Amino acid sequence: MQKNAHRCSPDDKRRTEADDMDITFTEDQERYRAGIRTWLAQNLPANWTEADHWPQVDEDAEQAFLIDWERRLYAAGYSGIAWPKAYGGQGLGPVEDYIVNEEIGLAEAPESLNTIGRELVAPILLSVGTEEQKLRYIPKILQMDDIWCQGFSEPNAGSDLAAIKTRAERRGDVWVANGQKIWTSYAHMANHCILLAKTDTGARAHRGMTLFIVPMDTPGIEVRGIRHLGGQRHFNEVFFTDVEIRDEMRIGEVNAGWQVAVGVLGFERATTRLYRQGRFMQELRSLHHEAQRSGKLTASLEERMGAVAAELQLLKYQNLKFLGRIMSGSQIGDESSLLKLSWSQIHQKIAHLGLEVLGADLDEDSAFAGRFRKIYLTARGETIYAGSSQIQRNIIAERVLGLPRPERKPA
Repeated sequence: MQKNAHRCSPDDKRRTEADDMDITFTEDQERYRAGIRTWLAQNLPANWTEADHWPQVDEDAEQAFLIDWERRLYAAGYSGIAWPKAYGGQGLGPVEDYIVNEEIGLAEAPESLNTIGRELVAPILLSVGTEEQKLRYIPKILQMDDIWCQGFSEPNAGSDLAAIKTRAERRGDVWVANGQKIWTSYAHMANHCILLAKTDTGARAHRGMTLFIVPMDTPGIEVRGIRHLGGQRHFNEVFFTDVEIRDEMRIGEVNAGWQVAVGVLGFERATTRLYRQGRFMQELRSLHHEAQRSGKLTASLEERMGAVAAELQLLKYQNLKFLGRIMSGSQIGDESSLLKLSWSQIHQKIAHLGLEVLGADLDEDSAFAGRFRKIYLTARGETIYAGSSQIQRNIIAERVLGLPRPERKPA
């Protein structure tokens, strides 16, 4: 994949950024794609689909399977694709990373258990971490020796993280943290937490926050599980009571934690969740096949499925557009909100189509229908977590399109 600089005249008013991008892949890139595709076919369980596999295992067995799966991916060279070799990565580029993510999605291979480590912690450490932190933590993320959780959201500070109350007070070379986090995915199995805490209570808005690495076995940490509608325990409450954190566990500068996290998140949102488009397309194809098999494929239903398929293609080309910009050295920033808004809403549409096709057959004990029951229940939260759709629209309106902020009504 490469830039194509002269598709049309520069003074052509119809010219767009897409006109400058050649979205074909090179022969080497296609060979790389064939390699990961073959490896997935050979290493996924026989007759693999998530629908057939997950309803038959309990949470402990699922966790063990996912850890083993990610270790095998890493051993085969299909993990940490664009990370430096010095820290255990493959030292390749964003295109190879895109290809691996897309093929994993199309194969409906298991999603990572360590998304916080891979998509948040490692990129932040690569950006602002010390050399010691990079060498100590990044290889263990790839090898699945360390599983991470994210200590950001609080009971009164979800999408609006400016309102966090968890504090870290400095006492010499140690910080003492007190507060509560909620909706903390995988905290019950994680051995490390990336914690966002207020370190300057006098600072305004998102200033005065600092990021820390906190081992989950540190005295003063209590984890309480929360089961969501799908029945799984992914979420937790985490309480910090006089938790001591050595200053060497601080990530980046004091009071600059929010700026670091947001900068990295913008890049990561545009690159690491690319597998969703492929996975969602496979889900839609499965529904289409089931509707045909059961005689429920009306003209109206097929038209609506076609509309969602078109949205998925648009999402793919948006991904490729951002990939081209990354290759040219451009920053993505706030435009990553377009991706979050798009994929979360598309997945809810697929979930509703699944409910319509399967109806009363939406039984958790049925492999295929049980899968879409899980999709329907979990998709509801996808327009909330990682920044609600309302927050994403505000970001797009104000920071991408430059629209004025609405006037605040007097209290």
